[in-house]
Amino acid sequence: MKLDEFSKARLKITVIISLISTIILSAFGGTVYYFYKQQTVLEISDELKSIAFEIAREIEKSKFDWIVMNNINLPENTYACIYNYSTGMLFYKNKVCDFNKTFTGFKLIENDVIFGMKITKNFDHYHIYVGRSLIPIMASLNKLKLILLYSVFAVSGIILIFSYIISKKILKPIKIAMDKQEKFIQNVSHDLKTPLSVISSNLYLMKQKNFQNIEKNLNTVENNINYMKNIISDMLFSANIGTGKKEKINVNNLIKQLLEEFSPNLKEKNIKVNLIEKTQLAININNEDLRKLLSNLLENAIKYNFENGFIEIIIDKSGISIKNSGEIIKGEEKEKIFERFYRGDTARSSKGTGLGLAIVNDIAQYYGLKIKLNTNEKYNEFLIKV
Repeated sequence: MKLDEFSKARLKITVIISLISTIILSAFGGTVYYFYKQQTVLEISDELKSIAFEIAREIEKSKFDWIVMNNINLPENTYACIYNYSTGMLFYKNKVCDFNKTFTGFKLIENDVIFGMKITKNFDHYHIYVGRSLIPIMASLNKLKLILLYSVFAVSGIILIFSYIISKKILKPIKIAMDKQEKFIQNVSHDLKTPLSVISSNLYLMKQKNFQNIEKNLNTVENNINYMKNIISDMLFSANIGTGKKEKINVNNLIKQLLEEFSPNLKEKNIKVNLIEKTQLAININNEDLRKLLSNLLENAIKYNFENGFIEIIIDKSGISIKNSGEIIKGEEKEKIFERFYRGDTARSSKGTGLGLAIVNDIAQYYGLKIKLNTNEKYNEFLIKV
């Protein structure tokens, strides 16, 4: 993945996460504000209604209307009015009410909420009004609105920064995979280009008149075709790891079968094999995948071994150890040995595809096996922990 594409993807993830978070926070803040406002209005309404009913009870009990107002204690920013239609007298406390517009129930007039009710006492009709100024409440609600608004912006800003940081971690495996894929394609192109060039050159020579050495050139063409077939075969196998049916496979028996198959190669180099079976080991894995893993390791141990060398295989309950003499893998090679198409100095002169140990690593990772390379001055050891 190119740097600009990676940055664009990172920016998109950041914007999407931030936008969704801001919408959620705004919805949450709006909900908090709405319910707080509703609760506040409900509390005021209940209080005004309660005061109005208390005034009505006082009117019922009192002989004189003016005494009622003296006996009523009103909360801050609250006022009350009594209008006797029979006598035309008006009594009020804290604020005079406008009786040109009579009503019952709740009504919002300018910045006041007012509750009105009618009662009758001894054929006298009364209008009772209890009101409260909403200016302090509105100031409190506006303050809450600003707090919620600033909080949404602040948290959104934090999420924006966090999203930008976390998006790098989210995209890192994708970037690594894309880089590996790009490198893989380059390596495949390079590895196929060389044999194709050799085949093309040999075919050109064979077309020339009076060309004598056809058999040698045909062998060269055949060898390069086989090399390309091996690369494609390994690539296809790598793509299909884990697609087969899993079953309990006896590792001991499989290793013995593979040693039998590699017997001609072992005899050719006169390599001594020491198989130590400390236990019978079974792994739940696809048979072809396990066979490929072990055969690649054994093939590697034979191919890069010395004449009259040795291979030691130890099977115990913790896993499998395959040691071999030969050229010791050192330094930087140990870190890169499982990479696709990586070839150390010894391997460059061989006819391998450069995918063998990469496939071993892919199989191990898929099935949760741990593979490790240990070396000393005498041998290389590939250790597979189950």
